[in-house]
Amino acid sequence: MELKLSQEMLDALHHAGHVPEDLKRCLDAIAPVQGAVPPQFRLVLSEDEAMELSELLQWHVRSDPVTGQPTPETAPYAAIIQAIADQQF
Repeated sequence: MELKLSQEMLDALHHAGHVPEDLKRCLDAIAPVQGAVPPQFRLVLSEDEAMELSELLQWHVRSDPVTGQPTPETAPYAAIIQAIADQQF
């Protein structure tokens, strides 16, 4: 599975806590997409790694009590989870 990440998503991944070694290797291999405007980054995951990342990031997502939407701070995590779900279905 290949995901295209924005700078905001990439920054969020670098701040995620408790990342297992197998996912760290994937995150360390993130590469910029040449010629992409705005800048994008390519993350390649197996199906198992994608599920593992999605489950990990779900722990980081917090919802606004009024709107039910992810808070601005956790919206990038929610966007990555959605991108993984879009690729799986």
